Amino acid sequence: MTSASHSSVPILLVESYPQVMAGQQRTMLSLLSHAQAEGVWPTVMMPGGGLFADRLAADGWDTCIVPYPESLKRYGGAIYRDGLRQRATVVRDVGRYILRLRGELQRLRPAAVFCNDMRGLLTVGVAAKSLGIPNIIWDKLDKPHGILDWFQLPLVKRNPIISGPVAEKYPAWQRHWYRDRISIVPDGVDYEIYQGISPIRDSLGFEDTDIVFGIVGTVTQRKGHDLLLTAMEDVLSQRPQAKTLVVGSWTDSEEDQAFYQSLPLRDHSEVQFVGRRDDIPAIMNSIDVLVIPSRYEGLGLVNMEAMACGKPVIGSRDGGIAETVIDNETGLLFENEDVGGLRDAMLRLVADAKLRSQMGAAGRQRAKVHYSREEKMRQIWGLILGR
Repeated sequence: MTSASHSSVPILLVESYPQVMAGQQRTMLSLLSHAQAEGVWPTVMMPGGGLFADRLAADGWDTCIVPYPESLKRYGGAIYRDGLRQRATVVRDVGRYILRLRGELQRLRPAAVFCNDMRGLLTVGVAAKSLGIPNIIWDKLDKPHGILDWFQLPLVKRNPIISGPVAEKYPAWQRHWYRDRISIVPDGVDYEIYQGISPIRDSLGFEDTDIVFGIVGTVTQRKGHDLLLTAMEDVLSQRPQAKTLVVGSWTDSEEDQAFYQSLPLRDHSEVQFVGRRDDIPAIMNSIDVLVIPSRYEGLGLVNMEAMACGKPVIGSRDGGIAETVIDNETGLLFENEDVGGLRDAMLRLVADAKLRSQMGAAGRQRAKVHYSREEKMRQIWGLILGR
């Protein structure tokens, strides 16, 4: 993977958060793995290094680093909470940054630019639009960005979204005016790599009699770890065999650090924080139930990963979770922020092994039939290449 074929189409992929390796970055890796089959040799543009950038280097992909100005180096959510003076500084710096990006794009001369997130679109995407280079973004988040959402559809040629609720953050008139740019392409799962994986419960310290609830994702307020652990307090008082496995790290932002420090049961013996893991298939095969209590979630890659492993999912009725998890068939849904509803769902599944097995089998079949990652990657590449 170190040199491109002369017949390959030059495409620029943009990742704004190379310092982490979460669902967004894993999806980008999957997109890259299907590139050559589509006759594409991509370059990945990033603002710096980190876990994702290291993985790209190890795999031999071409990269281009264009560092952010100081005001843009913060995690996305922090910028949205800036005051007027800070926002003025950001706007000034973004303008200068876009001029620099224009020069990079003129050097790279891509046929199209794929943005993996909103920040990439509002920087690299704006520079590409000014040069007449088509933009594509695969929108994976239903959390509104305020007035910034007004800019997305006008900037892109194609706007695939991973679930219907994602589109609700765009202004209604734009959803009508630009409706031909919007298409639903759910994320997918590499079903086969989750089959035949041996559980690692022993190494994680779990007994066969334990019922393990897993939560997988960056430890942030958006993902709802506090909701799960608050519910777990009641569950443990009634079902001491219940355990919680927390997989994922947190960013270095003060907000995320404070959120982690505030979590209930953080030091409880029945709750394990194991940080970021690269062995997600083994993790999913070692838990009994996945919990995804997100306050905002476009779809949730972890839902499909758990389903591919035959595990039931408990999820909030937020965004695309309710499109993926079929209530009372492949898992259980509860109303967003409803800790009591989450607790009741957990108690129901911890007490019923047969129900866990039935829901897990239904989820496995749903993941296999409806969420083929290979098919979804072909669809996205087709949109990028204008097919």
